[in-house]
Amino acid sequence: MIEKYNSFVFDCDGVILDSNRIKTEAFRKALVDEPVALVERFVQYHKDNGGVSRYIKLQYYFKDIKKQEDYSQSLNEALVRFALIVREELIKAPTIKGVEMFLQQCLHKQIPCFVNSGGDEQELIEVFAERGMDHLFSMILGSPDSKKENLSKLFSEDRLPGPTLFWGDAYSDYLAAKAYNIDFIYVSGVSEWREGIQFCSRNKILVIENFNNELIW
Repeated sequence: MIEKYNSFVFDCDGVILDSNRIKTEAFRKALVDEPVALVERFVQYHKDNGGVSRYIKLQYYFKDIKKQEDYSQSLNEALVRFALIVREELIKAPTIKGVEMFLQQCLHKQIPCFVNSGGDEQELIEVFAERGMDHLFSMILGSPDSKKENLSKLFSEDRLPGPTLFWGDAYSDYLAAKAYNIDFIYVSGVSEWREGIQFCSRNKILVIENFNNELIW
């Protein structure tokens, strides 16, 4: 099914690492001193906007949900707490079933693979290096640049031999792929995209639970 593709782009959380719940709980802990009702409202916002960077999300909490006027110190403190929690947990997080074998096959076939995540770029580089997985990727990209901006960089540097396929688990992944006319597959197994299955069904987008799927090769 995918032999025609010459390069692959992967989201991280929910596609490579089983880490969506880690991020959700990290946001709760990063806002531990904030009003519970506002935090839960924010957590739903986070789930509904998968793949958006922590910088944008936490700013949205203080500016738009809490409506705090001078929030720069509060935002910075929350970002520091979030980063400390997430980095440790990402190193321990299990991988999505079958993805490591799939990436090894891509490496053997000399098909370039790229990470394009809403997670912090330097954090992701360090996490994948510590996990011994960094050699599987031609490039690891993340925030503060958006997924669309990261794709623009890859195309401008002529790093994506086409055709290209984007593996994602969030609406933001689909939008980034669509913006550059890249084919998209929805990895549904641990996704927090509430409308993902229905959306993909309506739009005739292939859905796989994980990479242990006979449709892949």
